Amino acid sequence: MIKTIIYGVAILLTFNIYSQTELTNTVSVDAAGWKRVAQLNGASGRGYHEVILMTTGGDSAPRVAKISWLKGWSSYGGLNLVSISDNGYWTEARITYDGTKAYLEVNFTKVINSMNIYFNQSAWVGGNIFSGALPNGGDTVILTSKFGRLNFGEDDFFLAYNGNVGIGTTAPDEKLAINGKIHAKEVRVDLTGWSDFVFESTYNLPSLNEVEIYIKEKGHLKDIPSAKEVLENGILIGEMDARLLQKIEELMLYTIQQEKELKSKESKIKSLEDVLKEQDKRLKKIEKLISNE
Repeated sequence: MIKTIIYGVAILLTFNIYSQTELTNTVSVDAAGWKRVAQLNGASGRGYHEVILMTTGGDSAPRVAKISWLKGWSSYGGLNLVSISDNGYWTEARITYDGTKAYLEVNFTKVINSMNIYFNQSAWVGGNIFSGALPNGGDTVILTSKFGRLNFGEDDFFLAYNGNVGIGTTAPDEKLAINGKIHAKEVRVDLTGWSDFVFESTYNLPSLNEVEIYIKEKGHLKDIPSAKEVLENGILIGEMDARLLQKIEELMLYTIQQEKELKSKESKIKSLEDVLKEQDKRLKKIEKLISNE
């Protein structure tokens, strides 16, 4: 019976240690800048929290951001940010450490008179959220992440407010921007045109002399960007493939022209050889007649 009671108490204690605690505080932001919104007070400031910020009142409602943050034993951590509202109240989040506690800080862009903080604490270790006027941030910065609609793994995957996606970048300038290498089995690019116009009868094929002059003057082929332009602006794969095909098709036309010219010259050489053979025969006949006399 005593063992049963002991086991029961142990189970209850275990459940209490690993349960979750949900808190809600109303806070304010007295000035733009870095403010502390939550803290971890376990050994080395370690722990894991989920925090939701939601502005209230007037035209400021609702602005919502969810932050999942982790601080480990040493100087490492993790941040995942989700903001389902347009930007305008916060730009970044970061984890700082003062040697004892870890803090979740948010860079606010303006004064906020009233904001709710919802706190879902994983009971790995203790922690809490601030109340009232949020204190200023500071101390050693562990890591920083930029707000967008999504930012997972400190900029590993970023979804901007305009719908652009960045992998390894928080400034995607197209629907998908990747700061790194891509490994794919196949890439399909939709185009509005192709380079077969080179084979149309109206196409003005430049002479090889014109090509040579252009290369000497510009240092690259016509319709192909220079090395400087590529370094500054990169290339558009579909457009570049079309331009390279244009040059390949032009080379094919040059090859066909040269083949025709070569055959024409070979025919002329053959005719000259026949004439020379005939002249040689006649010369031999003359020489024979002269020798018989």
